[in-house]
Amino acid sequence: MAFDRTQTKKAQAAVVIAALALAVVLLVAVLSGALSPRPVGTGAAPAGSSAAAAAPAPSSTGAAPGGESSAAEVDSSFGAAEQQLKAQYEADPSNPAALLNLANGYFDWGASAMGAATTDEQRARARELFNKAIDAYDTYLAEHPGSKGVIVDRAISIFYTGDTTRAIDELEAFTKEDDAFGPAWANLGMFYEGAGRTDDARAAYERAVEADPDNAYQVKTYAQQRLEALGK
Repeated sequence: MAFDRTQTKKAQAAVVIAALALAVVLLVAVLSGALSPRPVGTGAAPAGSSAAAAAPAPSSTGAAPGGESSAAEVDSSFGAAEQQLKAQYEADPSNPAALLNLANGYFDWGASAMGAATTDEQRARARELFNKAIDAYDTYLAEHPGSKGVIVDRAISIFYTGDTTRAIDELEAFTKEDDAFGPAWANLGMFYEGAGRTDDARAAYERAVEADPDNAYQVKTYAQQRLEALGK
């Protein structure tokens, strides 16, 4: 989920994917604070990763987060949607909206699966779904390299696979090229928090506020909340 999904939502208007994310992107529902970094639970991140896991937004599929049955319900709900989205894309691979719908479907599925996961196997499954989202975003960006919201969503997906360092590198490179896109700064701040880089997180959140003074993406609200939490 993540902060800027304006382009995505325009493309998704006719597609029902279980409407999981309130989706202007920060990590699916970061505005509520649900996606603030928290300590990694046992087995939550890949071996060798220093990433802190961020809790994904609660599922809106009707299943209560957590538990084996909840994870199964998530897979059941999104599995059906995946088949539809894949069929639409395979019917017209040249349609960018169909590809973006599929990528965002994997993103939302991964977020919901992570929220429901209680075992290492289920967390690995969620990371697998985020990797599928990354692959689809890569294909989309090969043809539409200037899609800011997609670039940010892709970085968020990388973060949720447990590779915080790579996610940071991606958004640092992006903000060097474009320092006026608030969602990138807000997500970068969250990534820094996940890496324990508190001072860098504060600086990124301050830039997010500057980049979104009218709260167009709700980035300003989120960034100010995080600054308060960090003792700014």
